[in-house]
Amino acid sequence: MQSQFYTPDPRTLLSVLWVFFLMNIIFRDIHQFLSPGYMDWVIAGEMFGQQITDKLLLYGGIAVEVMIAMVLLPHVLPWRVLRIINTAAGLFTSALILYTPPIDPDDVFFLVVGLSTLMVILWAGWTRFTPEHDYSTNRVSNQAGP
Repeated sequence: MQSQFYTPDPRTLLSVLWVFFLMNIIFRDIHQFLSPGYMDWVIAGEMFGQQITDKLLLYGGIAVEVMIAMVLLPHVLPWRVLRIINTAAGLFTSALILYTPPIDPDDVFFLVVGLSTLMVILWAGWTRFTPEHDYSTNRVSNQAGP
């Protein structure tokens, strides 16, 4: 019996999960601007007691580029390399969002959604990209392939 649910291509699934994660991060950041006192911190050049410097902004830019790259990379990397890169990016991104302390209840909500999404990304990266998976038909075979 065939499933009635659509089974997306694993590469598309991984890419869409990274887009979903990015959209949540972007919305959280935009939403943060509405918090009382947040703009005062930005204008003062200080966040969470840390001075905002060009070096810190560079690190933030690199972190964001890792997440953006993970939208594209599932479509261009071989599956063996993709598993490793996806895992590294997922763990790196998890560490980053855990490093940023939540300052209000909605931050906790976005933290939970973000970490949950990253867990699904890590799970999908390991379970959907296996030698047994035939990407041309989107079926799992019993034979181990290259």
